[in-house]
Amino acid sequence: MSQLQIHEYLAELDRLKRASGSRRETNLRGAFRDLLKGWGRGQDLVFVEEYALKTAAKANITVDGALLHGIRTPLGYWEAKDADDDLEAEMAAKFRKG
Repeated sequence: MSQLQIHEYLAELDRLKRASGSRRETNLRGAFRDLLKGWGRGQDLVFVEEYALKTAAKANITVDGALLHGIRTPLGYWEAKDADDDLEAEMAAKFRKG
């Protein structure tokens, strides 16, 4: 990922925070989505928002996004969180779900 892409992302976050007065995921997630989409295009990956999948525990879940190779194989998943969320607790809850 280029420094330019990261700087553009951070600038967009600042604009969104100033305009909305919020640090909530629903207000800020678009900036990160755009960062992932832009980077993915340069890697021949496709970003799919609200990506449904089945976990190892056979639970059906939907993540906020996924970067996929052309053969529909996921490279990685994205789950947005509020800036004030406890990430350790959020990750533990996700792992408990499988």
